[in-house]
Amino acid sequence: MYTLHECRYLDAGFLDYPQALSLQKRILNSVIDGEASHTLISCQHPHIITLSRRTRKESILAGQQELEKCNVGIYCADRGGDATYHGPGQIVLYPIFDLRKKEKDLHLYLRRLEETVICALRDNFGLNAYRKSGFTGVWVGPYKVVSIGIGVRHWVTYHGLALNVKTDKSFFSLIKPCGLDVKMASINDFFDDDVSIESVRDMLVKSFCEVFELRMTEV
Repeated sequence: MYTLHECRYLDAGFLDYPQALSLQKRILNSVIDGEASHTLISCQHPHIITLSRRTRKESILAGQQELEKCNVGIYCADRGGDATYHGPGQIVLYPIFDLRKKEKDLHLYLRRLEETVICALRDNFGLNAYRKSGFTGVWVGPYKVVSIGIGVRHWVTYHGLALNVKTDKSFFSLIKPCGLDVKMASINDFFDDDVSIESVRDMLVKSFCEVFELRMTEV
């Protein structure tokens, strides 16, 4: 019989970005040292713009005065990708995933993260979610709904993906999302009825387990 790998699941609720990064790194070190298994963290963040190791100056469209007026901070993160906005109404998943127990293939890992969202949106909402060749993320129609940026140490991943559910899209005007000239959208934009954060979060976690072939244990 095929045995599913165990994955711990932690719903961290509403968490400041630096706190979330500190939590990830504590778990990351435990997984690297073999003291913990795969771990998936879900959370939401207060308004913040995070930058990657490769973010270009032109990806930040707002000046310091406008950022302060909008009460949006900036944080330099040790991940891939480009400038990203996080805020209320957006689900963030941080998989601390041990690729030593699967394939040591970052490209495949990124495609599976995309597949997690694509399957959740197609199966539960009937949305024609898809990936674009040459880009990382997930689109619905002409709109990008998911941003992805990861970090890796000793073949263990951290950082992850952000799915807009009921996000205030005006904040995306402060940046070039992921360094692209792209329009962002939320899941709620495609429906008349309100879609709850909690329901989408649960759908994403279920899809993550299926795509990565995991058995989830809540902690």
